[in-house]
Amino acid sequence: MALDALLRTQNVSRAADAVNITQPAMSAALARLRQYFSDPLLITRGGKSVLSPLAQTLATPVFEMLRTIDRTIITQPSFDPSVDERDFSLLAADTLVAGLLAKPLQHVFRQAPKLRLEIATPHGDLGERLEAGRVDLIIAPEIYCSPDHPKELLLEEDHRVIACRQTFEADHLTLRDYAAADHVEVFVGSPQKPYLPEPLFSSMGFQRRVAVKLDNFSLVPFFLSGTKRLATLPAKTAELYMSFADLKLLDPPFPIPPVRLVMQWHSRANGDQGLNWLRSNLRHHLEAEEQQYKSHLYRLALQTI
Repeated sequence: MALDALLRTQNVSRAADAVNITQPAMSAALARLRQYFSDPLLITRGGKSVLSPLAQTLATPVFEMLRTIDRTIITQPSFDPSVDERDFSLLAADTLVAGLLAKPLQHVFRQAPKLRLEIATPHGDLGERLEAGRVDLIIAPEIYCSPDHPKELLLEEDHRVIACRQTFEADHLTLRDYAAADHVEVFVGSPQKPYLPEPLFSSMGFQRRVAVKLDNFSLVPFFLSGTKRLATLPAKTAELYMSFADLKLLDPPFPIPPVRLVMQWHSRANGDQGLNWLRSNLRHHLEAEEQQYKSHLYRLALQTI
């Protein structure tokens, strides 16, 4: 704990305050740590205390180790959402949070008023972030999740095609129209690959012309407006965009496998009652939303979380 405080604050006095000990006690701890690592850890540069090169490599693993201990050993086994304080880190695409999880999260916050939620968008290897303890819960398409940890299917979602209402005249897509159009595609994962794999289209006898490559789903509408480009997305994301952009929703002219959306957590958190409660509530309220909006159009609207 002393090492973590020193690495975070880069200051003996502030580190002592962080762990509630005296400054001489922290200075003594720093001396022992310097002896153990055979490294100064904190060095003076330009009149400021900064981390040594070795200390820089220690900062993240030390923090993650303490976080894991806190969540798997120190955290109380029971969880009362009405009174308990708890931090959760959630990994999910921004469009997924806005279009799918907004209402379930509203219910969660009403039941757990002291809950604090950190939401990050997925970049890089999701499995590495789960292993490192930097995230409690991942909500993502199953193909991007780790095979080494438990996961639970939330829903299967169809795909829709969206286009600018003002410039794309057709209200029905033929395979010929789709193959001839320019497309906007989002590249995801590590290494980045198109959200919809190219073999899906080559099996239909054509190759798409991807005119715009993005690394963020939320940018898609801006590259459709005023053009005749098409984008093929999960249905709820597609309709979410229709709530704030002048777009039209079209059925794809060939079958596209549905996206399997799952929740995933680290296996060591199986007994975490707080996380179990969060997963159960998200699943329950999401199932209720699915029943309410089970129609050709999901009729989504922007929600405040």
